Amino acid sequence: PEVGVESVDSTCFGRNYFNSLEVDESIDDNERKAVLAEVSTLKKIAADYHHPEVVVEFVDPTVFGRNYFKSAEVVDADREQVLADAAALKELATDYYRPEVGVESVDPTCFGRNYFSSMESDESFDDNERKTVFAEAAALKELAGDYHHPEVGVESVDSTCFGR
Repeated sequence: PEVGVESVDSTCFGRNYFNSLEVDESIDDNERKAVLAEVSTLKKIAADYHHPEVVVEFVDPTVFGRNYFKSAEVVDADREQVLADAAALKELATDYYRPEVGVESVDPTCFGRNYFSSMESDESFDDNERKTVFAEAAALKELAGDYHHPEVGVESVDSTCFGR
């Protein structure tokens, strides 16, 4: 749009039939100024919308906002509750993504027992089955660690193993 249109044909022409020749030019100037002011305001709003990293500057020192529907004590209590909830969620996320960190219990009465197997059945396991169960548990623990820590590289012990 910055480059003008050049015509090589002398018979090409155009005329605006919506403006008559008798119209006062001052009306067009006032309208042009109003349109340009509105366009510059819209440009500033679009720039503010598309660049949220630009800080908003206040020129009027009396500009402020407050929620009059809640008192200051309620707002402080809500803030404390939100901060407590965020801390609890952070702790849960840490527990989920760091399974290698053990669970610490501060309550001495906290215990657990498997009621589905009796004490006598515990002796019925032979050593081979117990070794197999421990080997599978160790393999699952290693897989879980590999899944939760992708930054750790994979080490190959087989010299014929390769990938492309």
